Amino acid sequence: MASSIRTLNPATGKIEKEFQAYTSEEINHYIDDANELYQTWRFESFEERKAVMKRVANEMRKQKTRLAKLITTEMGKPLHESEIEIDYSANIIDYYADNAEGFLANAPLETEKGTAYVVSEPIGVLLGVMPWNFPFSQIARFAGPHIMAGNTVVLKTASNIPQCGIAFEEMFTASGAPKGLYKNLLMPGKDTDTIINHPKIVGVSLTGSEAAGAEVASIAGKNVKPSVLELGGSDPMIVLDDADIEKVMNGTINGRLRNAGQACTSSKRIIVQEGIYDEYLKRITAHVNGMKVGDPTQADTNMGPVSSENALEKLLEQINDSADKGATIVSGGKRIEREGFFLQPTILTDLKPGMKAYDEEVFGPVVCIWKVKDVDEAIKIANDTPYGLGASIYTENVPNAEKIARRIDSGMVYVNKQVSSSPELPFGGVKHSGYGRELSKAGILEFINKKLIMIAK
Repeated sequence: MASSIRTLNPATGKIEKEFQAYTSEEINHYIDDANELYQTWRFESFEERKAVMKRVANEMRKQKTRLAKLITTEMGKPLHESEIEIDYSANIIDYYADNAEGFLANAPLETEKGTAYVVSEPIGVLLGVMPWNFPFSQIARFAGPHIMAGNTVVLKTASNIPQCGIAFEEMFTASGAPKGLYKNLLMPGKDTDTIINHPKIVGVSLTGSEAAGAEVASIAGKNVKPSVLELGGSDPMIVLDDADIEKVMNGTINGRLRNAGQACTSSKRIIVQEGIYDEYLKRITAHVNGMKVGDPTQADTNMGPVSSENALEKLLEQINDSADKGATIVSGGKRIEREGFFLQPTILTDLKPGMKAYDEEVFGPVVCIWKVKDVDEAIKIANDTPYGLGASIYTENVPNAEKIARRIDSGMVYVNKQVSSSPELPFGGVKHSGYGRELSKAGILEFINKKLIMIAK
């Protein structure tokens, strides 16, 4: 029987490598290693932790070419995007190496009872369950802060990027990190609940689907373990009549078509005021029709494949269902007939509730556009979703944008730029997009014991 843990190149549709899952005995052994190291790592100085993590970041940069090729082979993004991801991942690790000590400094409190302060202490072995669409940066934003905080980490990556998961662990090995600090677990997703239930696992962070998040949250809750969930998104991008069209185009290209639209914060619902609508539709149609879709290893490729046959079939189902119910396919909408899992970059308009492209998260290169008369109509559509991850607003009237931002139900709002992530900015959502925060100071505090110490007069 073929293994579910395998490299299936989405650009060719061919299996390149398969891996045996670890046995339960092996996994228990690795968790024991992590727990044993935690007993000393929790008391290690910030300088020592920093030295280890700086070496990890430097190792990533040294091996960027190899690591980027692994990303492109396993999930299909263009090679230049994979190289950017490796640099960004190293930057995240550096950010926490440089700032963790300040973020976790003792905080004095005022009280008449005596001298009081709060200390930030780690809690133990953490499980990360990370996705395939950003194989390195998603791990970095989990491992970077929590290892610097004094926790140890075991990591389950998506089963279609096993070589990326192994390579991330190799960065720690090459950097001389102690055994048990970071361990990649080769295991099928169906066994994740067993790991969450393990008594030595004290917290879990998942980035993935809403269904997976609900399951993880349920198991963690039953075990009274903290969890962080970063789930789906259907981010609105509101374009007002006074928007700078060049900024809007850059926001669409980078916010919807990068990574073949396979990002939680991708601008999946582009809501355009009628005064600028025709110009925008003309410009984005010309851009989409001029994109080169193909081999992601080639420098002139704009977009690679989507991640899998199942992903491609779901996108086609969403497109066809919406078209059958009255949506207009302005461009694209079909599979590209070649080996691999390629979809024509697509533009849909005239979308209404009841259509799959309106009601569901569209996780791929499909530009869904709405025409609206005014801000109130735009906000109504923006909030008409169970998700609440990010949003963006394009207008030259920044005070007006700030007012609109307060009316949108999301965890993040960007003005005149696509939603993205940066080490110093908090990242997370509301509603069915999950809870908790990654990145910035907020990210390092998710798995911390804020311990009060009070010395009486």
